Amino acid sequence: MWAELPRLIKSARQHVDQHPDLHIASLDVSATDVGPGRVEVHVSGPRAQSCARLLHWRDTLSRSSTYLQVEADPQQPKAMVFGRLLGGTAVTVVAPLSEEDTIGIPRDRIGEWVLHWLRMQAVETLVA
Repeated sequence: MWAELPRLIKSARQHVDQHPDLHIASLDVSATDVGPGRVEVHVSGPRAQSCARLLHWRDTLSRSSTYLQVEADPQQPKAMVFGRLLGGTAVTVVAPLSEEDTIGIPRDRIGEWVLHWLRMQAVETLVA
């Protein structure tokens, strides 16, 4: 487990070095004795900006998928991208949202629906 932590940090660092314009509000690494570790990145900003930042991360990952979580804690919804860094390390990128950001979305969503929703939210950053 302890040897896994430096590998995760190195993998995240190499990925960001390859893509220096990626936004990171915070980065966590975790490892257990059970399986390979993972990296979790949080992006920040108003809805349009955080959605654009999440999409930018998505574009740099392999085997990515999108998820909009509203049911687990309706006061703390979040958009997420799951994927792999350049070296194959599992990563989750999280954009926290406000309750107002997901009004009218009654349940969790995955895939293309979320991708379309993220793009529609991110358009505001191009207009502003």
